[in-house]
Parts: sequence; structure tokens; C-alpha cells
Amino acid sequence: MEYENDVFLHQIDEKILCYHGPIIYEAKIIKAQYLKEKGPYYYVHYIGWKQTWDEWVPQCRVLKCNEENLKIQQQIMNSLEKKNKTVDKPSETAATAAKKKAGVLEKGKKRKREISIKKTDDIVKKSKIIIDLPDALRTFMLHDCNNIKSRMFVPLPRKPTVSDIISDYRVWRCEKLGNKDSCNAEEIIIGVHFYFNRCLGTRLLYQLERQQYKEMREKFKHLDNSQIYGAEHLLRLFGNIKDVTLSQETLNVLKEHLNDLLVFLNEHRDKYFINEYQNTSRP
Repeated sequence: MEYENDVFLHQIDEKILCYHGPIIYEAKIIKAQYLKEKGPYYYVHYIGWKQTWDEWVPQCRVLKCNEENLKIQQQIMNSLEKKNKTVDKPSETAATAAKKKAGVLEKGKKRKREISIKKTDDIVKKSKIIIDLPDALRTFMLHDCNNIKSRMFVPLPRKPTVSDIISDYRVWRCEKLGNKDSCNAEEIIIGVHFYFNRCLGTRLLYQLERQQYKEMREKFKHLDNSQIYGAEHLLRLFGNIKDVTLSQETLNVLKEHLNDLLVFLNEHRDKYFINEYQNTSRP
């Protein structure tokens, strides 16, 4: 691809540092594209992660991989390690700790260079997380399942979207709880958002929905999954988080914040969930 150097600050195949939420990851630029009214975007691969985590990011999230920015990355890591007592060892990256806390670090998605976790009582270990759905949301989930089996689909794109819901939740949480545990809450919100975008197509769909998903991805290539799907698919995420690698202390924090999000969804269920699914003649 040809582009003007004064527009794109980074090159294809360049090793860079990339923000995701408050964390900075090492990455490599695979592709570059200029989006009208949005500016330069890069398709990046996070070094040490599977390709399923590759994504398009705006130029503002990309940093040169130089000594100055590496120091910034290290400062963020050190700060996070101080806040999170659940980091396995000093040599483990803060990015890994953040993923564990958000519940999105699963078997097969660890960095290749991460040191193996020792099986001791004071080290984090794989635990089961059980989320208690409010009765009304459990009814929605059952209704959702029955509709899909009857070949009735959620009409897409949805409005409000998952991104809208998460933005509304941030406001609601601030009004309800103020700054109580806001740092942990924000990390978990980022984790839920990231997990939904990356795992919707592989873990949150019924087989019958895969053709619809393919059509949506072809039609809305510039959008994340969270900008296409809504509350019905977000709710499935809570039934999908089962085995996570966390200490008991962090597990309790995660459950608390996920339950807060469920309380919010339940209180606003009339706004976010639909009653009428779309009839389809798909074979």
C-alpha cells in the first residue's frame, strides 16, 4: 500500500508499542489504511499472542518502540504490579495480570515467554467462576435460546449496541458508587469489552447464527462486534465465563464487578433487550 509519510507515522512490518486500555503491549504493524474522517489506522499483531487478537487501531494508540516509550511501558507495569497483589512473579508482565483480572486470559492465549505458574496455595490458579443471573435475565437468556432454535434471530445491527451499554454503565456506576474501587472496575470493564469483541464469533454464537455473523462482518468491516451486537449477545458472555486463572481474592473482585454490571442490565432490561426476534428462512 502506498501512503504519504507525513500522514502515517509508522511503517508496515515495524515493531511498535500499542495501547489497549491503560496497558501498553509490544506489537507489529501488519497493514495500514487511511479511513475518511478518522485518519490513519493500523492492523496490528500483538507479539506473543494468537492472531485472533489482531485488530485495527487508530494512530493515537501506537507508539514508537524506543527507549523513552519502553520506560513508559515499564512504569505502567510497575504501577499495576503495586496495585495488584495477584501478580504471580516480578518477572510476569503487568499486561498478563490485567488480562487475568479481566477474566480474559484463557488456556492457549498466554504469552509464549510467560513463566509457568507454580502449583502453590499462594499462587494464582484455575478457578471456576459462578455468576448468578437475576431471574428476569435468566428468562431473557432462555427466551434467546428458544428463539434461535426456532430460527428466529436477533435483528442486526442492534441499537443500543454493546458499546452503548458499556458507556451507559460507566455513567451509572459513577452515579451509584462514585469512585469506589474505580480502578479495578475500569480494568474489568475494558476486559469485558475486549473479550466480547474477540470471542463473539468463536464462543458466543449458536451454529445457526454463523451465516448472519459472516454477513454482518462483511457488511460492517469498519466496526467492532460491540458496535453491531447488543444486550442479547452480551448476556451470553456471563454464561460463558467459567474457568479463569485467578487468585481467590481477585476472583471475588471480578465477581463483584460483573454482578454490578448484571444489576445494571437488569434495571434497564426494558431499554436494552428486544422481545421480537427476526423471522428467517435460512436453511
